[in-house]
Amino acid sequence: MTSVYGRLPIIILLMAVTQPIADSSVVKDADRDLFRYIHEDMQNRFFDITTPIVQRMGDSRVYTGVFMLLCAFGDEKMAETGKLAAAAFMEAGFIAYAFKWVVNRPRPLDEDQTETDSFPSGHATLAFTMATVAGHKYPRLRIPLYTAALMTAFSRVYLGRHYPSDVLAGAAIGTLVGIHVVHCERAILGFTF
Repeated sequence: MTSVYGRLPIIILLMAVTQPIADSSVVKDADRDLFRYIHEDMQNRFFDITTPIVQRMGDSRVYTGVFMLLCAFGDEKMAETGKLAAAAFMEAGFIAYAFKWVVNRPRPLDEDQTETDSFPSGHATLAFTMATVAGHKYPRLRIPLYTAALMTAFSRVYLGRHYPSDVLAGAAIGTLVGIHVVHCERAILGFTF
């Protein structure tokens, strides 16, 4: 089993390849057009009410609370899910924030470019990480979990916090980290804290 450090060169390579693609004018134009469509043209009362609530599902504090509750008060399967979620949360956070630091992309509505942490979306990363890990332990909940993750990603674009490519990258990172954690499940659950 390869450690996270063994995968570090792959992560760095992905970051180096992603930057020129994200900077290409064709990708930027399509990304901005789709952002404008979702953020401006899709405006309606239902989304205005629901998206501020839905976006909270990707908040790191929510996930921290969920996996702490699962570990502290859940049955054995819930405690295992909480432990896997905690490991996934740390790995996904490290990767997402490394990308944010390297790419340094301003948020869509930030005219002063003071917030340069748009790519990738941390909310989408965590939502898809949790959907993948919890969906592995509770297969019957996969569709609702991934639906909630998609809604979280959509809400971030609708509310003007991210470009579509930001949430797509976050979804990819979160899903891949979830798969990695599930693959390392035995080792993670064998670790006691």
